[in-house]
Amino acid sequence: MKKELFIRRNSLENRINSSERPSENSFSIKNIHIHIPYKYLSAYLPLILENDCNIELFVPASDMDNTPLRELELVKKALNNGTLLTWHAPFMDLSPGAVDEKIRQVTSERIKQAARESLPFNPRLIIVHPGYDDYRFNEQEDKWLKNSLKTWRDILNEYPDTNFAVENVFENKPDTLERLIKEMDSRRFGYCFDAGHFNVFSKIPLKEWLARLGSYIAEVHLHDNDGKWDDHFGLGEGNFDFDTLFNFLEGINKQPIFTLEAHTKEGVLKSIEYLEKRIKNEE
Repeated sequence: MKKELFIRRNSLENRINSSERPSENSFSIKNIHIHIPYKYLSAYLPLILENDCNIELFVPASDMDNTPLRELELVKKALNNGTLLTWHAPFMDLSPGAVDEKIRQVTSERIKQAARESLPFNPRLIIVHPGYDDYRFNEQEDKWLKNSLKTWRDILNEYPDTNFAVENVFENKPDTLERLIKEMDSRRFGYCFDAGHFNVFSKIPLKEWLARLGSYIAEVHLHDNDGKWDDHFGLGEGNFDFDTLFNFLEGINKQPIFTLEAHTKEGVLKSIEYLEKRIKNEE
């Protein structure tokens, strides 16, 4: 993650009332969040707020273990002024569906720790990773699913007022995510579609993927790449089919949370420009 994470939106102010806050069913630039790690908050949160962005805050385990997290006071002040928040849980080394029960338990405790830290800020969503890939769980999909259900049901029971969304990462098809979300059968456990991850790892067409999981989408991570590496480029800098994605969402009247995950200032600016043009064309 580069440090240059802020955007300018002066050109939008004539079209979007500065006091308007996005609803769950409105697609506008004001419904966009910017992913930012905790360690960059003090340096770049002021720039984000000056430009009227919302926040997706990532607090990795290494930061959660170094309490108190004083920089979170900055987030609290921002929320008091109307900024919206989503929260990205830790994921490195974690495995919610681990066959090894001790690893599964550690994973559960880490995610619960993230949920506890987020409670004072009432995030719209907590984004989590499923921890699945074919290389580790080959021919053990049923075990992975059984253990994943145990993990997520326990977490949802302990945090009954918190919403979660599981993100596609290394999945090359939607089967495991579809099974997990259907078995969870909870309105508080949705799906985060990650465009960049799909573009690198999926072995099926985008339309087919969306047909399977689109109705569960609560959030969309927007970034681009060339299909070879998870580069986190700005929108339009790679070859992901954003037209198909947005047309699909419009077709089913789905307006999820949108989070930009470009890793450079230039990539974020290009992403905003891309979305501005799309909104203008739809007016």
